[in-house]
Amino acid sequence: MRKISILFLLGLAVRLNAQEVIPVTQEPLHKNVFENEYLRVLDVRIPPGDTTKIHKHATASVFITLHQVRQGSQVILESRGTGVRSADRRITFESFYNQPRIHRVWNSDTSLFHAMDIEILIKGDKNIGDSIALDGFRQLFDASLVRTYRVTLKSKQELELKRSGPVFIVGLNNANKIKVNKKLFTSEGDFLFVLPNEKIELKNDDEKEYSFAFLELK
Repeated sequence: MRKISILFLLGLAVRLNAQEVIPVTQEPLHKNVFENEYLRVLDVRIPPGDTTKIHKHATASVFITLHQVRQGSQVILESRGTGVRSADRRITFESFYNQPRIHRVWNSDTSLFHAMDIEILIKGDKNIGDSIALDGFRQLFDASLVRTYRVTLKSKQELELKRSGPVFIVGLNNANKIKVNKKLFTSEGDFLFVLPNEKIELKNDDEKEYSFAFLELK
């Protein structure tokens, strides 16, 4: 077993030396679009036929797939046992506590692959209270650093709430008449960060339902 492990590590070193491994924050198709003391938001857009550079994920992250396409991944090092079960496979969490993920991803489809990598920068040691039980909220997972929901507003529905911890809200659809705290959400991936104890107003004046990813940071 020891000999096999040594051979594996040697093989891994050879593959990594063949192409430089860069942090995900330096990967050109992962654009840093927002950062504060709580989180860092990387907007991921891979055009048809394009491939990312080999990069490393090492910071606990919520991954949101906004536009799914046919894609592939070359995994050089895979994180094991760092994820949590999510009720929505498009919105997931991995802590990367045990080991990072090193890979590159390509888009083999004819349309853009669009996702968000939301890196959690805090320790996760705060009590944020009970889960939200309002109409339209579906809890996806409750991880060590973040509790995450999918929120679906029916046409003409409004919700108002306040939370003791910081909140990050991401729009999952394209629309025309969706507002979060008076900010207009028109495109998938539109987002808003809300400080602790600030009022949150979700309003759908559109003719169809609309969905958000709603992250409560601990």
